[in-house]
Amino acid sequence: MTASSVSPAVAKPVVAGYDGSDGSRRAVLWAAHHAAAAGLPLVVVHCWSWPFFTHDLGPVPDVRDSGLQRAAEKIAAEGLALAQQAEPEVDVSNRLLVGFPTEVLTRLSVEAAMLVTGTRGLGGFGGLLVGSVSLHLAATASCPIAAIRNDQPDDGEVLVAVDGSPESDRAVTASADLAETLDASLHILHVRPYSRHAAARLPDLDRDSVIQQALNLLPADADLTVIEDSFAEPSVAGVILHHASRAVCVVLGAKGNNTLGARLGSTVHAVLHHAQGNVLVVR
Repeated sequence: MTASSVSPAVAKPVVAGYDGSDGSRRAVLWAAHHAAAAGLPLVVVHCWSWPFFTHDLGPVPDVRDSGLQRAAEKIAAEGLALAQQAEPEVDVSNRLLVGFPTEVLTRLSVEAAMLVTGTRGLGGFGGLLVGSVSLHLAATASCPIAAIRNDQPDDGEVLVAVDGSPESDRAVTASADLAETLDASLHILHVRPYSRHAAARLPDLDRDSVIQQALNLLPADADLTVIEDSFAEPSVAGVILHHASRAVCVVLGAKGNNTLGARLGSTVHAVLHHAQGNVLVVR
């Protein structure tokens, strides 16, 4: 997706969650850079849950610039200023909304081009590599959700893992858009079912129908450098994580062909937890 292909009158915004944490700061910066490159508006959202717990939201007597409401307004304004400073040309606004992040951001995802979060926010447990909010949104958001660890990654490829499922097909389309926006190469990776007799790596990729299915989804006029890989290995997530070290972003369908009744596949769950870089999950 390029700036010239988007009509400002109909363009859905990039939506970034901000709570003042370092993780959400990286999310807003990445979202601002992405919105600038894609020619999209940006909305920075701060979710405020204190009204559910107390009515004492106003200023403390005789304490200037105090109170829970004022604190929330300051966080929302801080997120807006952060995006504006990073990308002054982007059409950016902010919203302070009452509600829990999972509920508010899931609702906003219906009208968003992309939802961007940090991997962990305030209140997250230090031992977790990805927070419950990011996991919940990956399973429920109506638009692609980016979990950001690095707001300015080094040059690299966009890696998309495919398995032929409908979610995988949508991930291919999203990854091609992202690769064009970032001016990066696109790496299509298929990890085939493993058996002792399967070739570890196919010498002739024309024999991998899943790779071919992904290639057929790429726009005919896309100016992309495409890398193709097909492996048979026992750990799908392990192969993806190995190749993710060279990627500016890993793109995955929220679940694949082997996930029955779940809204988030085990491979996506593992990659979200263990990838060292950014991950985009597509439903």
